[in-house]
Amino acid sequence: MKKLLSLLVLLFCVYTANAQSHISKSEYARYNCKFAPKGSNNAEGKLMCPACAKEREDARKKKIADDKAAYEAGKIRNAQLRAESIANLKKLNKETAERNKVTEVYVTMGKTKGVAPEKKAETPVKKAPAKPTKDVLFFADYPGSMSMSGNRLNYFLNENGDTVLKSKDYYSTFGAFSDNKNNFPKNMGIVVFNEENTLTNGKTRKIADIVDLKGKRLFNDNSISTIFHLKDDYFVIGRSKDFGEDSSWGYNYRRIQEVDIYNTKTKKTITLDKDRRNVEIYVAFDHRKLEDQGLKPMLMRRYSNYDEDVYCLNDAGEMIVKKFASGR
Repeated sequence: MKKLLSLLVLLFCVYTANAQSHISKSEYARYNCKFAPKGSNNAEGKLMCPACAKEREDARKKKIADDKAAYEAGKIRNAQLRAESIANLKKLNKETAERNKVTEVYVTMGKTKGVAPEKKAETPVKKAPAKPTKDVLFFADYPGSMSMSGNRLNYFLNENGDTVLKSKDYYSTFGAFSDNKNNFPKNMGIVVFNEENTLTNGKTRKIADIVDLKGKRLFNDNSISTIFHLKDDYFVIGRSKDFGEDSSWGYNYRRIQEVDIYNTKTKKTITLDKDRRNVEIYVAFDHRKLEDQGLKPMLMRRYSNYDEDVYCLNDAGEMIVKKFASGR
């Protein structure tokens, strides 16, 4: 009992010491302090007390530092993925070239009775690659996490290194890469078109869509300017009609006005609610230790009050959302 009382006294002393740096007395009515008694004149003040203001400023600086660290980590990670993807594509092309080499074989005929006309060796003809009809995995030289600073290819490759879809209308392409850890679905790829959509502020954004083996567009919606792959059949679709969003190497996306998580297999859509005018999203990293709960974080959206929603896949492959309050 004595230990419990001692602990309570100690906690009270710590709280009192912290509160003393704030202006929490009612006679300072012009200040608004978090330690002010509920309903006091102080709680209605127009100015934030210096200690409260310092705490807010410290929190703001910490967020800037955290965001910068996350941005730099994302740049390094995606640069590594890009290098790995390019290396694997070069290896794939080299292996394909080796398989397609034509070796000429000359046969020396033995002597026979009479003189037989000399046979000319037939020149083997390369067999043209068959036109793809189904179950083709689209490869590009950059991962499925879209970046406007990514490749400038106007075609896709299949697993054998053959060009399966090419168009002068394509500005860049995004598809499977490396060993396809995120299971990019077959028979489709992400395309950024040369065609642009004019925003209400007069600026323009290139149009993005998902295409099939014949180049047919899935959405055919010119307001879509951002698409990237999450995992399996899940894609993120971003639309902005009034202003262009910011992106950082397929790692974070800011100022997107409308964001959907779309499943190309089930055709179901999860719409992220707006925060003021836009949505700020990040390719998730497990800073909440959700994998310990059997969940795989895929996407994190952050609100202006620093609350977070983390979109995760469970063992059944279903997308669920975990909500976290900032505590500020």
